[in-house]
Amino acid sequence: MTPPWEQKDDQNLSKIIKKAKRKTMIRNTVISLVVTVIVLFGGMLGISQLTSWLAMRGLDEERIMMEISSPNLHELRTDLDLGFLSGKVELSTYKVVEGVPVVWDTKKLDFSMSSRFSLLNRGYSSINVPDPVMTSQNYEYYRGYNSQNGQREMMFYVPGVNYNGKVLNDLPALEQMDPGKLVEMAVSFDKSYTQAEVEKMLPTELTQTWYWVDTYDNKKKLEFITNDSSPDKYALPESARQVYGYGVKWEGLFKPKPEDFLQSLAYGLQKEGKYYGEFERISNYLKKDKAAPDASDVQLLGVVVTGTAKELQSLRGKPYVNTAVLGAVVDKY
Repeated sequence: MTPPWEQKDDQNLSKIIKKAKRKTMIRNTVISLVVTVIVLFGGMLGISQLTSWLAMRGLDEERIMMEISSPNLHELRTDLDLGFLSGKVELSTYKVVEGVPVVWDTKKLDFSMSSRFSLLNRGYSSINVPDPVMTSQNYEYYRGYNSQNGQREMMFYVPGVNYNGKVLNDLPALEQMDPGKLVEMAVSFDKSYTQAEVEKMLPTELTQTWYWVDTYDNKKKLEFITNDSSPDKYALPESARQVYGYGVKWEGLFKPKPEDFLQSLAYGLQKEGKYYGEFERISNYLKKDKAAPDASDVQLLGVVVTGTAKELQSLRGKPYVNTAVLGAVVDKY
């Protein structure tokens, strides 16, 4: 028989052990909760940072592409709506016509892990309005207007390409305007020129805002339209969303030059983003059999100019002007 004092000692030991187990269990529970909170917080922070990285990477790709495209277009602001490894971006743009800003459009994009770390354009469509003159001459296309502000969208014609005589020319329309109207025009040349040649031959009163670069490695591919009235295939004009070039950055500190285009091209290749294939195609076309293109490889097919309606009439009769198409038209005040 166990003496009473030993029974009491066993009971005390049992209580001590139970108490120690409770403390251990409480401690472990607390530690687990703290670790869980830390892991969850760290995970949320990591996901937030990864989502921000995805957004900024995609935006960087869009901005590089804007640098070699988007005639006379500048970034206004960027709005981000970030979610769980996905989100939405709105990139707003504007133009400048002789010092007057014109809000242009908002590019809406999506990005996510499943979209391979890139932004996906949700689409943009112009307003296509029948033009009486174009309709009477059986044009296969309409004049495009910006869907957010109703302004005309510029069109470009590649020299040497067959358009079956369906070429717009808005120079005569300048005479019907108020002479003081501020006008943007896309001038398509009769052949390719260097920037130095363009600067020398264009009237000095016009502002040269953007230069259209020859990036057409297969011009015949542009000629795909057929109809009963023509035995040959012919092309449609290039919209302002299809052409590549370089121009004035609205900070206005530096004069645009061919090297700007090549620098943006090299940066786009280095980033290896969703536009890599297009950057590579353009680079290969320009450099031919060289290691890399240089400034002499940048040939211009046209230019975007601004000025008053009266000043732009100075382009009429110039031998290098194949055609000129209106863009934005605004009042000075």
